[in-house]
Amino acid sequence: MKRFVVAGAVLALTAAFPAGAGASTKWVCDVPGVGTVTFVTAADAARHGIETANSKAGVVFNLQFGEVCHVE
Repeated sequence: MKRFVVAGAVLALTAAFPAGAGASTKWVCDVPGVGTVTFVTAADAARHGIETANSKAGVVFNLQFGEVCHVE
């Protein structure tokens, strides 16, 4: 549990000080008994969520309302 609290704090600090537009920062840890674990920034996770939503809702919006959506 303590590991996830520390990971959350590091990710919060990473998100607070972005390296620049389009930058991606990953924190990679070698966890004993588990292997390599990669944590992503909030921005990377948000982009993944937006792209997933667009791939599903974007299709519905196009079919129902004629809207064409994309992620930039």
